[in-house]
Parts: sequence; structure tokens; C-alpha cells
Amino acid sequence: MNPLFAAVCSPRSDDAQPFRPFRIPILALLPGVSWTFPDTRNARGAPVVTETNGKGRDMADRTKITTARARAFMPADGREAVLWDSLAPGFGLRVRPNGRKTWIVHRRRAGAVVKKTLGTLDALSVEDARQAGRALLAEAKAGTVPTMRKFAPSFLADCAERWKPATRATYAHIVRRWILPAFGGRRVDAIGTTEVRRWFDGIAATHPGSANWALAAMSSMMKHAETLALRPDGSNPCRGLRRRRTGFEAHYLTDDEFAALGRALDGAEADHGVAVAALRFVLYTGVRKSEALRLRWEQVHGDRAVLPDSKTGPRAIWLASPARAVLAARTRCPECPWVFASPCGEPVKVKKAWEAVRQAAGLPTLRIHDLRHSHAAVAVNGGESLRIVAGLLGHADIKTTFGYAHLAEESVFDAAHRVSRVLADMLDGEAVEQ
Repeated sequence: MNPLFAAVCSPRSDDAQPFRPFRIPILALLPGVSWTFPDTRNARGAPVVTETNGKGRDMADRTKITTARARAFMPADGREAVLWDSLAPGFGLRVRPNGRKTWIVHRRRAGAVVKKTLGTLDALSVEDARQAGRALLAEAKAGTVPTMRKFAPSFLADCAERWKPATRATYAHIVRRWILPAFGGRRVDAIGTTEVRRWFDGIAATHPGSANWALAAMSSMMKHAETLALRPDGSNPCRGLRRRRTGFEAHYLTDDEFAALGRALDGAEADHGVAVAALRFVLYTGVRKSEALRLRWEQVHGDRAVLPDSKTGPRAIWLASPARAVLAARTRCPECPWVFASPCGEPVKVKKAWEAVRQAAGLPTLRIHDLRHSHAAVAVNGGESLRIVAGLLGHADIKTTFGYAHLAEESVFDAAHRVSRVLADMLDGEAVEQ
């Protein structure tokens, strides 16, 4: 017999499988050396490979790893050991004699067992480490999953048709500026919730406005990866993360501010006639700036303008007499489709005009979008229901309009007063006029 090998035998019981002796390399019995039983068989007689960590711990001895178990796991003898996971075979938590705990993966490649360290227990949560481990373990079976850097161009190209031009430009910028620097080298299916949350929190700390866009783009990217079977269904690591509140608040114009704005618009008409007309149209209709500036004559039909495509899809803009007066004052050019056109035949730019207007009105921080907010505020304070206001603003989801609900406190109080008085009269036996 080869002196480096020893035959291992066990007595055969009556109901056991026929005995098959096998040999173990004696050197493999030394600490730190991995070993296998190539002829071990299960109850059906099929061969099973059993691996250990070289310290005598069998990989078949698995348990579902939780955060509590991971933190509590410490071998009694103080030697290196691995706690193997039952949910992701080949994935486990290794504990060094010095107490350092790291996530590892054992996988077979070209017949050999390859060990991969994923990170420490403190750096990766159980779910993130398990997700990364599964991704590595699936590589041999499903082929190579692309990195985020390789996946990004196809993501932007595949989704371009269902995005507005502004969204396409914004997402492309977000991918280049925020996503690829952080995750470019990572596999699409190896990104977990904890690291996305840390990434999002880091952006929000310095660029709160960009953070929400970055989270939306990242979530869209992960959903597309699920569609292409590059990630398991329902594994979007952005799920559950909430958008951050931005640093600005809506400015609702007061009566005095409306008067100051009106004087400023009148004063700017000589130098910025078309732009001022567009700004008045935004205020009178409550439309978004882009909807006003890209309005075409062919979309105007009497008391309404019909937009085939807006931020929320097709919508109608209702044109009251002030808005119709603005349109009537415009000179229509047969060669130009735009209602508010610049001399060169393109939609007019309003940045310079708006800066002049808000400075003259003494409202240097007022945004054009605040004209839309103020339009909604006047409607709510006038007693219009939130559902009506949603129609005026073109909100696809009335939940968006609920942001104006606090403006209706006086109307709600009046309603509460009326209902309470009716109920009190009924309790007193008094007749109630319907």
C-alpha cells in the first residue's frame, strides 16, 4: 500500500449499502488541508462529495445563518472554523483564531475548490453577503453575469423609448456620475440592500437633490436586470428605501406678492414679450414650464389644449378667459409650430426674463414651478376639491395632490362646523332643512 494513503473501512450493518472501501490521503488529515470522500454514497447509491474546512467540520452540518447566530458563533476550541449556511450551500462565515469573522464562498472550478472572501461580518449584512455568495456560486452554472459597467449601456438603450428626453438625459448623467463610480466593477446580481443604502445615504448627505434621482435610476436598473433574468425576481436592493426630503419648500404667493409679481411682469414685457406671455400662461393654467414652452398651435382647441404626451401621459389643459387672452395676443407664424416661439423658431427660453421678473418683484428665490403651486393653492383655498385640483394640474395620481391638503384647513373647518351644527340640531329634535 502506498504509505501516503490508508484504507478506511466500516462494519456493514444489515440495512446498509454494500461496503465500498476508500482511501484518504494521510497528509490531508493534517490541520489546514481540505479533503474529500470521492466514493461516499447517499441512500440511493449516488456518489456524494463531502468537504470540510480542514478542522474537521463537515459542510453537511449546515444551519440558516442569521445575524444573531453569526455574531454568537465562536468555536469552543478557539481554532479556525466555518459556519456553513443551509440556504446557500457553499456560503459560510469563517472565524479566525483571533476572532475575525469573514464571509466566504467555496465553489468548484475546473475540478478544484476555489475559496473566495466576500468581506467581514461588520461590512456586509447576512442578506447582502448571502446574495453576493449566491451570485458567485451561480456563475459556474449560468455563465458570467455582467458587471454594472458592462450592463449600463444596454440598460440605457433598452429603456430609452419609454422615457421622456429629459429623463433619458438625466438617467445617463446619473449612471455616469453616481452609479458607475460606486458599483461599476460589481456584478449586477451581487449588489445588496445594505451597500445601496450606504451609497444613497452618502449622496443624500452632500447632494440631497441628486440622491433621489440616483435612487430612482438605480432601482430602474435593478428592475431591468430582473427582467433579463440577471437577478432573481423580487431582489431589487432599492426596495424599501425612501426618498429624501429636498431642501426647498413650495412658495405660495400672498396677495401682496401676486400684486408685486403682476407689476414686474408688466415691466418686463417690453424686453421679454414672448417669455412673459409664457410665464403668465403657466400661472393662469397651472401647467408645468415644459408643457407651456412646448405647446403647439395644433394642440389648441377653443377652451382647451390637448397634449398627446406630458409627464403623466396625455392630458387636457383647460383655458379660462385670461389664458385664452394670452394666446389671442400671440402672432401665429405658419412656418413655426410653437405657441411661445423665439425669433429663431424654437421654443422661447425664459431664464433671463424670469430672473428679471423675480428680482423686480422682490422675490429672488421664487421658482417658476412656484407659479404652479400658487395656482393650486388659490384653487384649494377657493373651495375646490382635491380631485378637481388634480384635474387642473394634470396629476395622474391624486396622492400627489394630497400635498396641497393642508391649504384647505379653513374650508375643512367650515365643513366641520356645518356638519356639527346639523347633528346638534337633530339631537335637539329640530327640523333640518335639506
